[in-house]
Amino acid sequence: MKKMLLALWLCPAFMGMGIAQPTVQNGTYQYTLDLKNVRNDRISVELICPAIDQNELNFNFPKTVPGTYSVDDYGRYIHNLTAEDAAGNALTVNRLDSNRWQVTNAAKLYRIRYDVEDSFDAAGRHAVFEPAGSNIEERLNYLINTHCFFGYFDGLTRVPFEVSVLHEADFFGSTALTDADASATRDLFKLSSYNELADSPMMYCRPDTATVQLGEMEVLISIYSPNRMIKADYVATHFRPLLEIQRQYLGGKMPVKRYAFLIYVSDKPSLSGGWGALEHSLASVYFIPEQEQEKAIGSLKDVAAHEFFHIITPLFIHAEEIHNFDFIAPKMSQHLWLYEGVTEYCAHHAQVKYGMTTEETYLNVLRNQINISRQYYNDTLSFTEMSRNVLDEHHSQFGNVYQKGALIGLCLDIKLLELSGGKYDLQRLMRDLSKFYGVEKPFRDDELFPKITALTYPEIGAFLQRYVAGRERLPLTEVLAKVGIQFEAVQRVQNFSMGGIGLGEDLSVVNVSKMNAVGKQLGYLLNDKIVRINGTDVTADNFQEVTQALYAKAKEGDKLKVSVERKDAKGRKKIHHLKGTLQKVETVRYNFLGFDANATPQQLALRKAWLKA
Repeated sequence: MKKMLLALWLCPAFMGMGIAQPTVQNGTYQYTLDLKNVRNDRISVELICPAIDQNELNFNFPKTVPGTYSVDDYGRYIHNLTAEDAAGNALTVNRLDSNRWQVTNAAKLYRIRYDVEDSFDAAGRHAVFEPAGSNIEERLNYLINTHCFFGYFDGLTRVPFEVSVLHEADFFGSTALTDADASATRDLFKLSSYNELADSPMMYCRPDTATVQLGEMEVLISIYSPNRMIKADYVATHFRPLLEIQRQYLGGKMPVKRYAFLIYVSDKPSLSGGWGALEHSLASVYFIPEQEQEKAIGSLKDVAAHEFFHIITPLFIHAEEIHNFDFIAPKMSQHLWLYEGVTEYCAHHAQVKYGMTTEETYLNVLRNQINISRQYYNDTLSFTEMSRNVLDEHHSQFGNVYQKGALIGLCLDIKLLELSGGKYDLQRLMRDLSKFYGVEKPFRDDELFPKITALTYPEIGAFLQRYVAGRERLPLTEVLAKVGIQFEAVQRVQNFSMGGIGLGEDLSVVNVSKMNAVGKQLGYLLNDKIVRINGTDVTADNFQEVTQALYAKAKEGDKLKVSVERKDAKGRKKIHHLKGTLQKVETVRYNFLGFDANATPQQLALRKAWLKA
């Protein structure tokens, strides 16, 4: 799901600070970011300010930005901020808090200068999630989430911005923006507002890029991998089929012309403790650990599948709270179930619908979402209430947007198909909402449910009020039964077992607290390492395959020999052969999903409409 960008910019030269004629002040923010002038791991920024007619005015950096759902205070990375008039005389600047500076005599303001420290290696409180942060590695990489580098004045976010980036000639600027300057050492980007600027990340480094063409849409994949372990061409080869099925899922015609995947691969630990991505309307930024690309590609595709679908929401479908985002005192929309939940649902549903994954694998995805939602989150908390208060009271519940939020999408999709006789689904609803609203037409938070009801059925409106705004658990048993899938919250079955022990990644016994009769008969000890089962060598890679093959042919009472590596009192490793018999023991399975072997023709027809293209 990564896309390659049309506009890539290489640059070396610095256009010189000594210009014969001063830059003319007008109604535009005129920024210069100098990547050739890095000092003490900081980059200098200069702003020729738009004309201002107020005596006092605040200059701000965001407290938070869309998509992060966390308070990060990006102004704390800004240092040495000064203001001056056209003659170079200093104006008084008072720092009000982490993110705001008050400029006195602002009507005379001509220029602001400051230094930006990156967040990737900054010490202090609350590390920023790297995909939302910034990186400055001189002559190596500059990851520019623009909200980290550029500020704005109160009341002046909906005016034009121009950003000049000065860089080395052998560097390439990857972004979804278009360079308006032909220079090899200066890139110029023109934007309509601060909201658009903050939504337009960039990455500068020596280029490793690839492009994927999806009809009229050009997708850029740009990678910085310090040891070149992950390469753009490899990623593009594996992403192309994924992007193609997503194009089909969206109706065959892409809603935008450009998209950029900016992938920073790190050979150092994550300061925030996390890996992942942050979406933007026309791009997504990734921070992943450096490893063999064959190992990285699976999880990278899963994350990209989600981020790419954000070209629909919130780009075309979004609330006023997002359209007029307050970067200092944000008010959150109540519809995270739509922005993140439906997006996550579509990311997985597209893959099974177009044959990229199996139906059985997809059921495992759903089961995992149910497990996590019910085990780790408040499954009866109103989703609209959680969304409104996600920055504070309900911040710990945010992760449920990818679990229960996706399951809300599942329920809506199946219910729409049922009510329409298989002719209208969630994909078509999203297209209709996109047509009615759009990039410049946000909805009021309280009007979305009525609008969806008007486009669909009264039953859909009732569902949204009861299960999304309300506090009831999703009716998964009822909904899944409509497509011939059995759901049991608790299922007790008799299965063969290797002993009910907990195993580590190397098949070492790490937990015996739930050891069953088979395990006790064998006599496992903590730290035993399983190396052979009935004479077959086992590793973490084939353990599942070996045990399943054994169970498939086994009868109760058959002999079982498990060879383990065990240390003696002096720490010497010896092989011990543990002997017992195969027995079935009661196993409790939670949130079981399975295809109903006795599904009716009506259920099978609805399942086909749901899972087949």
